This record gives sequence, C-alpha cells and structure tokens, in this order.
Amino acid sequence: MAFRLLTLGELRLVDPSGNAVAFSEKGLIILAYLFVHPQRAQSRTALSKLLWDAVEPAQAYTNMRKSLSRIDGRQHELGHQFVQITASDVKLNAKAIDCDIAGLEAPPVSDALIDLRSLVGLFSHAFLENVDSTGAALSAWIGQQRVQHLSRLRKALITAIPIAKSAQDIALVKDAALRIFQHDPDDEMIVSLLAETYSTEGKVEAFRNIYEGQKQKLWGNLTLDPDVHALNVVKKVFEKQRTLLAVSQQGIGDQLGAKANTGLKRSMPRLVLLPPVESIAGRQPLLPFADALIEDVTIALCSLTSVSVVAPYTAAQISRQSDKATTIAQHSISYVLDTRLSGQGTQCSLFVQLVYFANDEVIWADRYDMEKDSLAVQRRQIARRISMAITGEIERNELAREYFEQSPTAYHHYLLGQRHLKNLGLPDIRRARKEFRAALNHAPYFAPALSGIARTYSREWLITARGDAQLLKEAEKHANKAIAAGQDMVGGYRELGVAKMLLGGIDESVEALELAETLSPHYADVTADYADTLVHASKPDLALEKIEKAIELNPLSPDVYLWTAAGASYCLEEYEQALSYIERMADRGLANRLSAASWAMIGDQKRAKSFVRKARETNPDFDVDTWLTAVPFKEQWQKDHYRDGLRKAGF
Repeated sequence: MAFRLLTLGELRLVDPSGNAVAFSEKGLIILAYLFVHPQRAQSRTALSKLLWDAVEPAQAYTNMRKSLSRIDGRQHELGHQFVQITASDVKLNAKAIDCDIAGLEAPPVSDALIDLRSLVGLFSHAFLENVDSTGAALSAWIGQQRVQHLSRLRKALITAIPIAKSAQDIALVKDAALRIFQHDPDDEMIVSLLAETYSTEGKVEAFRNIYEGQKQKLWGNLTLDPDVHALNVVKKVFEKQRTLLAVSQQGIGDQLGAKANTGLKRSMPRLVLLPPVESIAGRQPLLPFADALIEDVTIALCSLTSVSVVAPYTAAQISRQSDKATTIAQHSISYVLDTRLSGQGTQCSLFVQLVYFANDEVIWADRYDMEKDSLAVQRRQIARRISMAITGEIERNELAREYFEQSPTAYHHYLLGQRHLKNLGLPDIRRARKEFRAALNHAPYFAPALSGIARTYSREWLITARGDAQLLKEAEKHANKAIAAGQDMVGGYRELGVAKMLLGGIDESVEALELAETLSPHYADVTADYADTLVHASKPDLALEKIEKAIELNPLSPDVYLWTAAGASYCLEEYEQALSYIERMADRGLANRLSAASWAMIGDQKRAKSFVRKARETNPDFDVDTWLTAVPFKEQWQKDHYRDGLRKAGF
C-alpha cells in the first residue's frame, strides 16, 4: 500500500499504516495540485504564481525554490519520492502516492445509486477545507475544484433520482441534495427536490428551519454596507421560503422534470457544441471518433438544469453555415464550444475552446490526445472531463453576467463599442469611445465601459503615432476607475497594464498584466496584451510564446495579435517570419513601417521603399527619432535595432 494524500477536509499525508506523516502544508498543496493536473506536472514558475501571487515574481520564485528544497529533503527522510524535481518543473510520481480524489477521474459506475452513495461519502468534507488560502490564485483554484466536485455530485444525483424507490434510496437522494444545498442554496432544482422530499415526509417545518439557518448564515456574512449582489442573494432566499408550501405532492422525478422544463423557458443560457474540423490534411479517419466524443459531451450536458444544449443535428448544420455568427445570434445561443483536430505524423489532438458569444471572449480552452488505439478507452473519460470543465466555466461566467445585466441599455452600448474596437482604424476607435460613453450615461460605474474607454485612448495613441502623452494619461485614469468599479474584473488591470507600458512603466505594466492573466488565464486578448508588454520589456522570446498561445486560443486572430507577433519576430531578427505574420493581417497597411524595416534588414531595398511610400501616405509627418523617443523599450538595443531598420528603409 502506498502513501496516501487526503484532500477532502483536513489536508494531510498518511503512511501505508494510516498514520499521519509530517509534511509542509505548501508541499501538500503542491501534491494536491499535481494530482488534479491532467499532465501530473507543472512548471516551477506556474506553481510559484499559484502559491505566492501577492508578492513580486522574483520573491515568489525564491519561495518556490526553498519549498521544493524542503520537500526534497523530507522525501529523502521518508525514503519515498512523491515528486520529481527538475530545474524547470515538478512532476508527480503517482506510483509512490495515492490520493482520495484520484478515483474521480474514472467513469461513473453503472449503478447510479452505488455511484451516488460513494460520492456522498467522499464529499462529506470540502476540498482543502482547512487550508487558509490568502492568495487570490490559490483561492480561485480551490474554488474551481469544489465547483467541479459539486457538479459531479449533482450529475450523479440527477442520474439516481429516477431509480430511487426504497426509503433508503430516497434518504440517500435527500442527503446528497442537502450537501449541494449547503454550498449552493440558489440551485432551484435542489430547492424543489428538498421541498418535495420534506413535504412528502410531513416535515415542512424542518425544511423551513433549514432555510432560516441559511438565511442567518447569509446575513451574518454581510458587512455593514452590504453590496447589491449579497442583498440579492438574501432576497432570493426569502422569495423561495415564501413558495415552499406551494410545492405540489407529485413524485420526485415528475416534480423535478416540471421544474426543469419551467427553467428552460425562463432565462437558461444556451450552449452549442460545434463538431470538430481539421486544421491539417490526412486526419479524416479520426473525425468520426471526434464527432462521437462531442456527441457524448452533449448527451452528458443534457441532464443539467443550468444550461440548455443545442441538439447535435442543429449544431452540425450551424457549423456548415458560411455566416455562423448570424445563425448563432438568431438562435439566442450564449456559449459556443468550438472544436478542431490538429497534429502531425502519428500524433493527433482535439483542441476545444468555450466562447462567450456576446463579446467573443474565450473563457476556457484545453487540448486532448486523440490517438486511435486508446480512444475507445479514453472516450468517456475525456467526455466527462470536458463536461465538468464546461459546466464549471459557464456557471462562473453566468455569475459574472449578473453584473453586466444590471443595466441592459448600458450593456447594449458596451457591446456596440466592443464591435467597433475589433477594427484598428481611427474612425472605428472613436465610434467605440462614443458607445462606451453612452453606456456610462446609463450606468456611471459600469467597469467594462470604463475599461473600453481606456483602450480607445491607448489605441488612438498607437495609431496616430504623434506621442500625445495626454491620450495615455486618459487611458490610465479610466483604467484606474475601472479597477475601482469592478475590482474582481480583468478589464481594468488589462488596460492599466497597456497604459503603463506606453507611458514607460514597463515593470508596472508586466505586474498588472500578469495579474490580469491570473484572473482570466484563457482570455486570449489579455494574453496578447501581455505578449505586447513583454516585447517592450525586452523579452521578445517570451513575448512570442505568449502571442502564439493567444493565437491558439483565438485562431481567427485580430490584426493586433499578428502585429505583436511580427514585432516580436523582428526583435529576434526573424525578419521573414515577421513579414509572414504581417501577410496574415486583414489590414496590412497598419504595419507598413514594420514591413519597411523588415524588408530593409533582409536587403530588399525596392520593397522596403514601397512600404515607406505607403506609410508616408497615411502619416506624412512621421519622424523616426520622435516616434522612438515616445515608444518605451526597456533596453536600448531594441530602439537601436528598430531605428536601424527604419533608416535603412528610407525613413
């Protein structure tokens, strides 16, 4: 028997005899993280950000090195190597240690009641219940795992309800529902189930007491000046309490079905899972397997009451439309799971990304191996992982949507502004600013609109190339207002990072954008801005890695992504690569100066001069030295390199 890590309830390590073993808490958290991670491995940098996100990156990395040293020393004392530590990453040795949640990766057992009973016993305590997680990144990760555990329990509960006949089975169902209710008292299906169960037993008063306890808990957590969201949660509890006695005396399964149908007619978000397409030739034989995988996920999600899933046939029809966006909008679809096959040689993988359609934000993405020999075994397991991930991300995003929907008119203007910002022309930038200001007329503290205005000023500064510092001051001012209005929203930090970078505060910019990426790690636009800042921080190699990640998250990339990739490539003296990125831009004229410099460095003076002429047509007053004085680069070699290319081109 191996050592065992216990994560549900008190976090601890026990030896093969079941005795607790002394081990550092940070070390145990790292073990728990690696057990959850699909690859069972993670880089030192990523782990340091998880555990010490509130301190400087250099200090966090130092803390990480010390913790790993202590872990390694303790492993030697115990004579067991739980993790393999290298100069760059940490990898779990699954043969030396087991974990209480390791079994969650296995497919559910065929007997739904046995599966539910096992989960109820397993989830008697919350994940890392007693860990004092003061850091935002660690707290967010722990919260994500708990949401996934509740989602797993809820799914098992729904599957077990139709076959729960005996008193023992009904008691199990009620126990599972109570576990979920304790963590999510706003779940209408669970409230309905508990109300029906207690009323059938003649214990309506007992359920009323449960609600009263939950009400007191909610009020006890409120500050002296409770925010609107907290008050709304309490209000919903009161409203549900008044309707308890109106629950009918039908069977549990019938009642739940009726409630689910009612919910679908109200405001349930709709999700479409588009069947995969290939990004390379020669992988056609795997498409049927991938299609079946996505159909598995669709079927798994159909049992949920928090999301409405578009049927596979309609999803296939949508994927064939030339204008998918219009079709998706016509069917009031909120979320799109985009999938595609990719790979080389004998390797093939399925890339999936979940997009919130209203603002084209990628809120989650991942990649899964699709090897033919192992696909039959992995199919259901992969389907379950994707299902849990989608469910968790949609639930989290729906909570964020409450903020947006407080003022529908403001949100409407915000979305119009976002559409204009997809183009880099000056008229579109100013139209976007006008829409964002209109949003603020309806909701003065609407953080996304404040972030949007900040972005328009930064974009205008870049496009006009006049070095107008006042534009950047306005961008910084509105970014700070956005942070104050929505402290847990990524937009303000993103725009502050961009403004600080253009103002020359490179280190402050990196810090702000690193925080923005931590808050929203799958938000492609944030990653792209982080990449741009890394170019100016004289780290073009890291910048190119970041922008390639952003392009993978957002394959039909906007021009600004490709512009950043071209700039990073130029700094790395990969001039042909820079030109290839520019060639992919829809409006290549925006990069005329960079094209001229790249062709000049290659030695093609004729082409370089043609781009100089084009650049002069749109900006006849452009001056190299004035521009380079305004553009911040952390190290002088970058300015010299750019100046050299522009001078050779003829500027």
